[in-house]
Amino acid sequence: MLRKWLIVAILVTGVTHLATLSLDSTILNWIFKLLPMALIIVLAVSSQPADKFRMYKILVVIGLIFSIAGDAFLLKNGNQWFMFGLSSFMVGHLLYVAAMIRRWEFSLLALLCVAPIGVYSWLIGWQLHNGIMADSGQSDLWLPVAVYVGVISVMCWTAIMSRNWHASVGAILFAVSDSILAWNKFVSAVPASGFWIMLTYFAAQLFIASSISNVFGGKQLSKGRALRM
Repeated sequence: MLRKWLIVAILVTGVTHLATLSLDSTILNWIFKLLPMALIIVLAVSSQPADKFRMYKILVVIGLIFSIAGDAFLLKNGNQWFMFGLSSFMVGHLLYVAAMIRRWEFSLLALLCVAPIGVYSWLIGWQLHNGIMADSGQSDLWLPVAVYVGVISVMCWTAIMSRNWHASVGAILFAVSDSILAWNKFVSAVPASGFWIMLTYFAAQLFIASSISNVFGGKQLSKGRALRM
């Protein structure tokens, strides 16, 4: 029952943030950007996984904490705060990778996903490189951004290799959110970017948190089915 109310609260506060983005209110932006994440952390902490997944839960919870710290840094303007936010999210992704590896199960289909993930990472990295290097004031950001692209790509792949659909959907949505954010910041303006960034971001973190105990139901693919695929 608690988890159901938490999910409702997350949805309500998340929608409130999306609805108030156009108001350009610093107070509302701080409250309703961070509150959904705080509730998602509570959801993760209150999840009761099987004993063998307890370390998975710990790693995901710490990853969520680094993510909310990254959110707070990105609420401030300037390249310095952007770097703090980027670093915090990068640590969060590495923690997610460590968590996903603990649920790693071989699947030929999941293994083949490394190709499209790699191609997508190269293509968006190439565009980001051109955009960043075109502005001498931001050229120092290219290396950390490139490393970040690599880290989130690995996170997506390990999530898929975990064969947990909550983690896989969450990781893909996270990549979509960050892609929109980076494109909007370094390449060209994306219409309603703030809305799409936060919509996919909140959904991503909610799915990743729910992967601890499969809040939304569903099971991993059986080994036999995965091998046939």
